[in-house]
Amino acid sequence: MASNRKPAPWQRKLRALLQKPAALPILAAVCGLIIVAIAAIVVWFTVLGGKSSTSGSSWSEPASDASYDATADKVDVEAYKGTVLPETEDAGQEYLDETLFLGDSNTVRYMVYGPEGSEDSYTTIDNNIGVVSMGVQQITSLKCENFVGRSSAVTMPAAVEIMQPRRVIIGFGTNNLTMSVDTFIEEYKEGLAAIHEAYPYADIIVNAIPPLDKQRSNTALSMKQVDAFNSAIVEMCEEEGYKYLDSSQALEDPETGWAKTDYTLSDGVHLSQKGVRALFEYIQTHAYITEDTRPKPLNKVPEVQGVTPNLITSDPIAVRGENGQTSTKVPVEFVCSEGGSLSGATSQMVAKGGTCSTVTAVPDEGWVFAGWGASIGSTGGSGESLTFTVPGDADANGVIITAYFEQEEAEPTETPEPTASPEPTAEPSPTPSATSAPTPTQAPATPVPATPVPATPAPTPAPATPAPTAAPTPAPTAPPAPTEPPAPTEAPVNSVPEVTVPDNSTPANAAPAPEETGSEAATAG
Repeated sequence: MASNRKPAPWQRKLRALLQKPAALPILAAVCGLIIVAIAAIVVWFTVLGGKSSTSGSSWSEPASDASYDATADKVDVEAYKGTVLPETEDAGQEYLDETLFLGDSNTVRYMVYGPEGSEDSYTTIDNNIGVVSMGVQQITSLKCENFVGRSSAVTMPAAVEIMQPRRVIIGFGTNNLTMSVDTFIEEYKEGLAAIHEAYPYADIIVNAIPPLDKQRSNTALSMKQVDAFNSAIVEMCEEEGYKYLDSSQALEDPETGWAKTDYTLSDGVHLSQKGVRALFEYIQTHAYITEDTRPKPLNKVPEVQGVTPNLITSDPIAVRGENGQTSTKVPVEFVCSEGGSLSGATSQMVAKGGTCSTVTAVPDEGWVFAGWGASIGSTGGSGESLTFTVPGDADANGVIITAYFEQEEAEPTETPEPTASPEPTAEPSPTPSATSAPTPTQAPATPVPATPVPATPAPTPAPATPAPTAAPTPAPTAPPAPTEPPAPTEAPVNSVPEVTVPDNSTPANAAPAPEETGSEAATAG
C-alpha cells in the first residue's frame, strides 16, 4: 500500500537542488573538501606520531619550571666587570689555534662542527681534550689524554703542561648539576689550581654552563640549577684571578632564559650544530689576548693521539628519561656540509640499536650528493635517503651524521688557440739574368691606337745602345695580372746613355702617344 506521507521541507529542497544544473559541481567541491580534510588529519597524526616515537617529545612541564624567573639568578656582568670578558674584535681562527679546550661531551662536539661553508672543524685533537660524561671532580685524577711515545694516558693538568697552550678555555658543569653548588665549586677550584700549577704560563678562562632546552629529556635538571652554578663560577673566577666567558648570552633566549630554539639536540642538553656555531662566534668576539710569557723556545710537543674512547661508561644525566627514569635513548643529529639541505627529522632521540626515521640529503642547484659520514657506526652504501641504525655502544654524546655535497664539474669548454699574426710576404720580383744586372721593372704594355703609322727612315744607330728586349717572364710564384687594365702611363726611361735624335725622326723605341691622331703622325714624318 502506497504511503500518502508528504516529504519533509528539507527533502523537497534537496530534491530541487539536485535537479538544478549546478548541483554536480557543488557536490564535487564538497567531496573534495572532505577528502582534503581527511588527508590533513592523517598527515597531522602521522608526523606528530613519528616525531614522538623518535624524539621522546611526550614531554610535560614540571611544576618547578612554572616558577622559573629568567632574570633572578643570572650573572651580574656589571658587578664582575673585570672578570667577565667584554666584547672585542673578531680574533679569528688563530686565536682558537692557540687555545686548548678542556671539558665534557659538549667540548667533544667542537671537533665535529665548523663554520658554515667550511669543511674544517673549530678544533682538532691537537687543541681539544673533551671527555664524554666527565665532571669537575675528575680533572685531577682521570687519565684521559694519550700521546705517541707514552705508555699510558695522562690527566688534563699533565696534558696542559705537555701541550703548552697560550690559553685554556675550560667548560664543565652539565654533568655536575646534581651536586650542591658548594661541592661543585670546591671541586672546580682544585682542578683549576692543578692546571695552573702544572703550566702557570697559560691564561685560564672558565666557560659558562650552557643553558638547557625547556623540553629536555631529563626534567630533574633545571635552569635554576644552571643559573646558580654560573653565578658561583663567576664569583670563583673573581676570587682566584681567572677570566669568565659568559657564553650564555649567545645561547639563551633573553626572554625565557632557556636555550634558544634548535640550539640543543632532542635531549635538550647537548649543543647542536647551530648552538656550537653561536658559541664560537661569541668566543672569537670576546677574546682574551695577553702578552705571551711562555718560555721560548717551546718544548717539542709529541704527536697527540687523543682521548681514550669509552673512558666513562656511566652517564650522570644525559640518557635519563622523563622524571629521572632510566632510558637507553641517545641523541642523533643529522647535519650537512655546504651545497645542500636535509629533509626529515634532523634531531632525534633513538634507543641504542634502534633505527632513526629516514632523512634525505637534498643537493642545491649545481651540487651533487657525495655520501654520508657518522661519528660512530656505519652508514653503509646508502643513497641520498638514509635510515640509520644506532650502534649498541653509543654513549651520552650520541651520534652525529653528516651529509656531504660537492659541486658538479662544469662541462669543459674549448678555448680557441690564439691565431698567429701573418708575417709580411716579400713581393716576387722578376728573375734576373745570370749574366747581367737586374733589369728595371717594366710598365705594363700601353695599348696602341688602331691608326697605322707610316714607316720612317731608321736613325743613325746610337753606339752600343741595345734595343729594349721583351719584358722578362716573371717567376712562377708571381701574382696573377690584375683583371682590369691599368691606366696608360708613360713608359719608364731605360737606364741607357742619352741619344740625340734628329727633329724629323722618331726613335725606334718611342711609342706613339695615345692622344696623337693619324694626320699629326703623318706631319711628324
